[in-house]
Amino acid sequence: MITRWFRRRTPVGEVLLFDYDGVIADSEAVYFEEFTRACAEMGFDRLNSREAFLRLFDHNLALQLVRAGFPLRRLRQLAEQFRPRMVEANRRIRPFPGMPELIGRLATRHPLHIITSNATETVAGFLADYGVEGVRSVIGADQETSKVKKIRMVLRREPGRRAWYIGDTRGDMVEARRARVHAVGVAWGWHDEARLRSAHPVCVARTQGELLGWFDRPVVSLDEIE
Repeated sequence: MITRWFRRRTPVGEVLLFDYDGVIADSEAVYFEEFTRACAEMGFDRLNSREAFLRLFDHNLALQLVRAGFPLRRLRQLAEQFRPRMVEANRRIRPFPGMPELIGRLATRHPLHIITSNATETVAGFLADYGVEGVRSVIGADQETSKVKKIRMVLRREPGRRAWYIGDTRGDMVEARRARVHAVGVAWGWHDEARLRSAHPVCVARTQGELLGWFDRPVVSLDEIE
């Protein structure tokens, strides 16, 4: 039904919305180490495996944390404790090979924005460090915590365009669909292809070449990538 709703509209063009962590930045190992450490320091030791950590990103992170038993009243304290730690940890994070070039290439084809749970300044600095040009905006958690609301912010800036959200977790796919944009998964990030497909994205790119092939054109064909 959602796909039929998209097809009934005639877009004036495409707009690409990229996640940062797990799509552009190879950050899972660093985040697992730092996030589980921060939780343990607050007395929450249930994130004792990689799977327990990844399960947090099946849906909204805060909701999943509470479901896992983390006290709701301490979420703000966790965020405050984790944020400065990640500023330092981000210095250890590198892009996936080829992603700076891919982002730069696609930004010459379509308006391209980055929507992230990371800090705007951190991501902007990362893009500058690796020579990524053409990104129209970075919208981080310091501007808005809800990914759905951030997607809608971009849609207001890019009226009439067909939007594609490119993410690497099941939760990304869920929130893209909630925002009524096309959800596209990438299989080189935090969640594997099967997990991504369980949230019913339009498609999952197994390689950067596949993603580039879909979007490095003036008009994207739904029939070719579904």
